[in-house]
This record gives sequence, C-alpha cells and structure tokens, in this order.
Amino acid sequence: MGDSVGQKVAQTVAPDQVGNSGGSFNSAVRLMFNALAPRYDSFNHFSSLGLDYGWRRATVRSLKLTESDLVLDIATGTGDLAFATTQSARGIVGCDFAVEMIRRAHAKVRPGDGTWFHVACAECLPYCDERFQGVTSAFAMRNVKPILEDVLAEAFRVLEPGGRAAILEFSRPRMAPIRWGHSFYTRLLMPRVGRFVTGTVEPFHYLYRSIQEWYSPDEFAEILRTVGFANVRYRMMSFGTVALHTGTKPTACRL
Repeated sequence: MGDSVGQKVAQTVAPDQVGNSGGSFNSAVRLMFNALAPRYDSFNHFSSLGLDYGWRRATVRSLKLTESDLVLDIATGTGDLAFATTQSARGIVGCDFAVEMIRRAHAKVRPGDGTWFHVACAECLPYCDERFQGVTSAFAMRNVKPILEDVLAEAFRVLEPGGRAAILEFSRPRMAPIRWGHSFYTRLLMPRVGRFVTGTVEPFHYLYRSIQEWYSPDEFAEILRTVGFANVRYRMMSFGTVALHTGTKPTACRL
C-alpha cells in the first residue's frame, strides 16, 4: 500500500503550483490529502517528534469546555484533535472534504466516544447557526488560504455566542538561530522524513513553502478580529514553531 500511495501523491500537483496546470487549488489539496491519508498519522507523530500530542492537549484546554458542550473540529483529517477532545465535552463533530481522511477517522471511533465525522467543505459547513460551543482546527488554515475569510466566517457562524475557537497553525520562529534551524528542518529534513514514511516528497516541499508564505501570528490574529472574533489571543509553542490562536464569539454580535 505504501508504494501505491506514494505513486498517487507523486502524480498530483502541489496546491501552490496548480495555477501553472490550470487546475483548482482546493481540488489539489483534496487529492493530496486523500493520497496521504494511509500514512498521515505516522508522518505527523514522527516528524513532530511526538510534540503534536502536547499541541492538541493545549488546544483542548484553551477552549475551557464543560461536559455539556458540543465541539466542531474543522478540517479534522483523521480526527486526532477531535479524539483529544472527547474527555472534555459532550460530543465532537469532525468534518473534512478529503473522503479518505474521514474514512480513517471513522475507523478509529470506539463505542462511547461521542464522536461523529462528516465529509464537508470548510467554506460551506452543513451545520445550523450557533450549533457549537467550541470550534477547533489544526494545521489546516494554510491549506485554505485562498478562501481563508470564508472558512473563518463559517466557523464564526456555527459558533454559539460566548463560544470559543482554537486554531493551531505552524509559524516562523522570531529568534534567528531557531528560525534558521526550523527552516533547515522543514526545507531539507522533513521531505526526507516524508519520503521515508509515505513514499513521496512533493507534499512536504509544499508544506515548507506554505509555512514560509503563511501570515505572522499578529497578521492572522487581525484576520480573526476582522471576521468578528473578540478576545483574540495567541500562544507560541515549541520555540515559536507553532502558534495556538484563540478567540471568542461576542455574546452580542453586530449584523
């Protein structure tokens, strides 16, 4: 299976290069993640040196959930963040537009988890207004950058007034020595890790480019405010390589 997965991914065009072939950014992202799905969890744990577990725990804590809350995890992938939330909330809904990711999330569900997964697009969520008390997303915003404000507006729409959003995303460290080391790792070493785990390399070159082209934490925080979130904060983790953004939907929203 590893060889066939690698061949599938190798045949796709990186999302940020798709304009040269006349394709769609969103379609390229979907194809890439569908092909990566069988080895996605292994790559995440291996490439982060296991730090991803702590990032998810911090995200869940930042929501300040109660046992009666319902949480939506947008672009859930194989559901790791959703599953990390199960002990803190009444129920978790995870959605992703990559069918293969959702299939693997479904396969990980255990009886009593209180977790449901749906195939859905982040910019057009199939959920009622103010349905959730918490919204999360991990390392997905770079992959919806062309429609970022639409995605965040949908997250805002389905969040109950007073509810909190928590978004994890990669960042470029501010301290020069750490920034250089991180750049070396993501540009040169991570593609080799990706090839070892998945059999392909181009998605991990894209990962490096997408991190370099992503907003600074201050810029992304301002976008969250523009969409309508209040009390926007961010916390840098792992020497500034990851940012955890949080925001609250005001209890009285202006239309």
